[in-house]
Amino acid sequence: MDASEFAWQGGLVSTPSTTTANTDFRIRLSDILPDAKIVGADDIFVESCCGDWQDCQSNDVYVALIEAEHDGHEFTNEAIQRGAHAIVTERLIMSARPQCIVPDTREAYGRICQALAGQPSSRLSTIGVSGSDGKTVTSHLIRSIMNEAGRETGLVSSLEVSLGNGRKSVPPTQINSAQLASQLTQMALAKCDTAVVELPSTALAQRSTAGIGLDVAVLTNVRSSALDFHGNLMNYRRAQSRLLKQLKPTGIAVLNADDPTSHFMLEQIKTPTLTFGMKQDANVTATLVNRSRTEQTFLLMAGGQSVPVKTKVIGDHHIQNCLAAAAVGLALGVDLFSIATGLNRAEAMPGRMEQLDCGQEFGVWVDAARTPNQLANAIQSIKQVTTGQIWTLCSVDPQSDDRSIRKQIGQVIDRSKVKIVLTYTQAGGSNDLEPMHQVLDGVSEPGQAELIPNRFKAIEWILQKAAPGDAVLISGCGNRPFALIGDDSWTINDRDVCEAWLYDNASLAPVSPEGGLEPGIYNIDDYREC
Repeated sequence: MDASEFAWQGGLVSTPSTTTANTDFRIRLSDILPDAKIVGADDIFVESCCGDWQDCQSNDVYVALIEAEHDGHEFTNEAIQRGAHAIVTERLIMSARPQCIVPDTREAYGRICQALAGQPSSRLSTIGVSGSDGKTVTSHLIRSIMNEAGRETGLVSSLEVSLGNGRKSVPPTQINSAQLASQLTQMALAKCDTAVVELPSTALAQRSTAGIGLDVAVLTNVRSSALDFHGNLMNYRRAQSRLLKQLKPTGIAVLNADDPTSHFMLEQIKTPTLTFGMKQDANVTATLVNRSRTEQTFLLMAGGQSVPVKTKVIGDHHIQNCLAAAAVGLALGVDLFSIATGLNRAEAMPGRMEQLDCGQEFGVWVDAARTPNQLANAIQSIKQVTTGQIWTLCSVDPQSDDRSIRKQIGQVIDRSKVKIVLTYTQAGGSNDLEPMHQVLDGVSEPGQAELIPNRFKAIEWILQKAAPGDAVLISGCGNRPFALIGDDSWTINDRDVCEAWLYDNASLAPVSPEGGLEPGIYNIDDYREC
């Protein structure tokens, strides 16, 4: 990509992974970090910075980041050898180069990146969305509302990055400061007036969002099941609450009145706040009108007004996401009718309670649910529209899932009284069944569960078992590919395998004019040997 596409008021964002540069003017660290202590100079001027010593170039300011696996302070000499003219550090180091000593280099790095990018969040209505569940869906719903209101809206989510003017890029696997500064800058250049950014708690804990001013901060909910990174609930809550500290002086918080932790935050913060919920008193609320397997209608209510909303995604949890998005719209001055229209027009998202209809006589949903709470929400949503048996394919990741979380997933399954198949998130599974048995620790009748490590075979088995009127939930991967197969290395996700089996058995597969299946639709036999 041409470097001029990143320019903003003379600034330049390059190498988004670790480096931010400004080739036209310099900034002073004393302006960005007024509480820092500068040693070896009266001040440090910055035109480019780097957070990885391996990327350092001439005249960079090297920021010594403390990461989970290494301490950047140990590589300051290497950074200097590569051309760094000054160091941002958390402790005094042996060096003749000027040093800027700060309490937290990750916080400093974020602030420097945003300053070098020209503070793009000050030129955008910037919305940050965090929480345990519903971040991605809520972010996309907000964009739909903003677009309906006539606002050019950029989006950074785990499913999509939209930078304005139709430009898109690959969603980041992990948000970092330089990349986020680049993305916001490109949105501002593309004449976006609004930016929606999905912010996982990991990014907040790592200070990747430092330096960004938020006009609206949304906290969907705070659950105890998201502790694998944070260690304990207190650390997790502290990370989530950091979102509210990034609000601009005129910013507004949007909190879930039905969520105990968010409700507790209401008593602790002085920030102007809008609340949403269905069970507790809230500024934005809803009443369900009707719900079927394919859609639901509810009354959206705020400020004494009400308007009907029809969504293709079902479940109370989705209504909660809609309410959070509606509260953001109201905070930014969008009228209730435009909000409802934006929610009506929002497309169902791939892998998020995505319903598949291939002519079969039972319901099939694909969802990314991985945590106990996400799985409980998905099962409950399907229960509300199903009279028959619910079959649930539950995924286990032997590399990342915590043993206690696996047991909690088993407890959710046990309470839900569904038929379960346990499988792995990888295509071929594993010969080690211990992670699956850890899920069964939470199940009162483990002998009723089916263990099929191979994900292809597990999906086929559960679809074969479903009878007319039943429902099948394929959970754990959502839209994420879990395998590469064939000579052309097709990327395969749950939807692909389900559609192949359903079309094969319903005899309704799309046929091309030349004969054979339409491109992208594969026969279930293509998977059986995997």
